[in-house]
Amino acid sequence: MRFAGFTLALAGIFAGNALGQTPTVGGLVNNFSNTLPGLPNYGIAEGSIFSIYGTNLSSTTVGGSLPLQTTLSGVSVSVTVNGTTTSPLLYFLSSGQINAVLPSATPVGTGTITVTTSAGASAAFPIQVVESAFGLLTTNYGSGPAKGYDASVDATNQYVLFNFSEAVNPGDILELWGSGLGPVPGDATGVAVTPKAQVYIGGILVVPSYAGRSSYTGLDQINVAVPAGIAGCYVSVVVQTGDYVSNFATLPVTATGRTCTDTNNPLTASILNELGPTGSLSAGFISLSQLTTPGITVDGVTVGGSTIDTSSASFEKITSSQFNAGAFAAALGFSSIGSCLVDFFTTTSTSTTTAPLGFQFVPLNAGPDIDISGPDGVLAMPFQTLDGLDTYSSPLAGASFIPASGGSFTFSGTGGPDVGAFTTPAIQIAPAVTWSNAASISTVTRSNGLTVKWTGGQTGGYVGITGVSLTGVTTNASSYLAGLFTCQVPASVGTFTVPPTVLLSLPPSSTTSEGGVTIPLGFLLLSNAAAPVSFTAPSLNVGVVEASVEDLLFVTYQ
Repeated sequence: MRFAGFTLALAGIFAGNALGQTPTVGGLVNNFSNTLPGLPNYGIAEGSIFSIYGTNLSSTTVGGSLPLQTTLSGVSVSVTVNGTTTSPLLYFLSSGQINAVLPSATPVGTGTITVTTSAGASAAFPIQVVESAFGLLTTNYGSGPAKGYDASVDATNQYVLFNFSEAVNPGDILELWGSGLGPVPGDATGVAVTPKAQVYIGGILVVPSYAGRSSYTGLDQINVAVPAGIAGCYVSVVVQTGDYVSNFATLPVTATGRTCTDTNNPLTASILNELGPTGSLSAGFISLSQLTTPGITVDGVTVGGSTIDTSSASFEKITSSQFNAGAFAAALGFSSIGSCLVDFFTTTSTSTTTAPLGFQFVPLNAGPDIDISGPDGVLAMPFQTLDGLDTYSSPLAGASFIPASGGSFTFSGTGGPDVGAFTTPAIQIAPAVTWSNAASISTVTRSNGLTVKWTGGQTGGYVGITGVSLTGVTTNASSYLAGLFTCQVPASVGTFTVPPTVLLSLPPSSTTSEGGVTIPLGFLLLSNAAAPVSFTAPSLNVGVVEASVEDLLFVTYQ
């Protein structure tokens, strides 16, 4: 579990600074979801395991023994809400992090938390206590694949952790883990909780056979059957309790066998089988897109608006642990067809308030540039280092490089010392789909869901629906918190409703003013994406080319 392994590694960052110094609390999050303050699903649930980040929180690194105590190595925590003070049970201590169980008797509301050591008590730090706010255990501390077991009696992979070659089948019983389902009497184990959990797998509501405490204090267990009609390596999983939505995770599902595949992902069984538990793979990602942004209309006059073509490529070595933690999917930015995923980003979080990034890729040198060949000629993407990342990137020569009618494109390069020379198969870009109900979408009520309709679309391709909502924006966008969702749907279906569970995870949109015009800081993107194309190079295990034509709307999420 993360609170027994990840925190041990984090402790070394702060070692040597705790002795004799007063503790400082810098942030509080659910131990499993790491949901950030300011998001609509943030809160420390009664009876849940939560993480306290800060400095000088303990002079030692130690885990608590059962039964858990309120004082460990001279450290204690106190929470006061609405005049009631409770003392959390302590799972783990380090200089930079404490993992604790918030007593179920803590009242719901806004209060304060303090940490006391031999050096004194910290300043009071705000805490927001809610009845339930579930955090789902995943391989990447809040995102990526769900970490759990197939608990079916007759499963060939019974009690084996989910992974791409140990996928679950429809009808299998999942055993999922996390914390924050809700309070129980005396924080007892083996007790169902209220409100009842609703589980959505691939967007399908499934009623769990059990949702409550496990045999460990504060640790919740959910048993639920995989519904029929879904498949893919990145099928979405999310848990809702009342109005609170958990972090989104993914689940590998296959109709038969135990190796998952995705129609919008060139991942193959042979690649999966080559990737051993301690191995790695070298991967190349190339993308080409056209984005049309609308202008802003004031008093009948429209200003701004543009169509921009962009291209990018990256080449990296990915370890097996990063691969299984969802790094491959994150790099490509997709979910399985029919699923939606949600993620968050901010300019203000630090290691003292939230968990650090779970992985970093090792860049590969693919040469000085990569050439793009299309209907209007050849252009080069030069090698660049942008924001510390090695990439190949270039805005293209206006909208004319990708014709309105689409076209065929290939990519080639010398490959440099790490990749080797390559030329990709052609990828066909189709004309943009017609967004038939775009004019009626300006304000999105998150609790109602959102229906998007279109006509056209590439045969065998898919439509991507992406939304972003920013909140807490300061001057020049120097600080903000944003939620982002992505959904993938076959282009042929013509309509898709983004469910409330997805939209309720987004923060309400802020606004900004430019020249007296108020602009919402919410965006909705519809893309007509070609089916990805695989390419080979002498030193690559997998290469992927993606292409899409996209339209963007300014919207307000409320």
